[in-house]
Amino acid sequence: MTEDRAAGWHGRYEQSLGYVEGVLRAVNSGKSIALGPSPAALDPPQLAPATHAASKPQVVYCAPHPDDESLSGSLALRLCLEAGAQVTNLAITLGSDLGQRARRLRELESACRALRFDLVVPVHPSGFDGVNLKERRERPNEWAQKVQALREIFNRLEPDWVFAPHAEDFNTTHIGTHFLVVEALGAHLERSGRGPVQFVQTEFWHQLAEPNLMLGVSAEVAAIQLMAAMEHGGEMSRNPYHLLAPARMMDNVRRGSEVVGGQGAAAQSFPFAELYRVTFMRGREIVDPRPGGVIVGPTEKIDPASLAAKFLPRGNVNEVREVSGRRPDGE
Repeated sequence: MTEDRAAGWHGRYEQSLGYVEGVLRAVNSGKSIALGPSPAALDPPQLAPATHAASKPQVVYCAPHPDDESLSGSLALRLCLEAGAQVTNLAITLGSDLGQRARRLRELESACRALRFDLVVPVHPSGFDGVNLKERRERPNEWAQKVQALREIFNRLEPDWVFAPHAEDFNTTHIGTHFLVVEALGAHLERSGRGPVQFVQTEFWHQLAEPNLMLGVSAEVAAIQLMAAMEHGGEMSRNPYHLLAPARMMDNVRRGSEVVGGQGAAAQSFPFAELYRVTFMRGREIVDPRPGGVIVGPTEKIDPASLAAKFLPRGNVNEVREVSGRRPDGE
């Protein structure tokens, strides 16, 4: 009897070990893919005409560092692919190492091309310096200059959707980017009279306390993100974020199924997800969304107006058209 039990244990152990080793083989297989930037431009194929709606939301993804647009930009990418959104990656910094900025800019340009994102670098070609709370506190004049420069970019782009890290995303530049974007976007909205604008808070280093959108990510979309991340060859050589990105998105399914779907809810069946907190900005005010969470599967085509309506506080349904960024081509 004891031998039978031991045999049962060993059999189950071998099955479990085979699974774990299979995961490791899959991760390690990614090491054979060459890192970028690619010698030839990665020009994506044209999107099918059906994906271009009569309205094109203007989406601005405010990336604290080069590679953030690739690693946590799933929603911006899906808005581009499914709603024909014009996505601009706003590279808040090109890193703190002056000697590496030219290299990082080349990689970023290649990654944005693969994603179909436009690219804007404030204070081109160097990006901002000192995007952190210490700079904001101790050098208010320099901080105000950054706010003004970013506000002018918002004036030009007139975004309908703005992405930025949440205020507790651990990394000092991620946190600084949150406050810089909020101040600059608020100044733009207050002076222009536009809004409300959908303000989507992202996570990477520290989990969002209250995510309210669980966005399913298909294997095809995840592959595009992975390909773009690999264009940041210098950063991926230092820390292989790209190899572990699918695992992070898989863990988001575990967490998001209950944190967004409700404690005790059944796990979602799709393998990859990204979590966000969707709010709005009206003038300088961040407007909290309607309570509750929203889960969008990887095969559900995103309509910006419908998605906006799910988060608008009750009593604001008339603002859905404005928030969603519905504008005829050519306007």
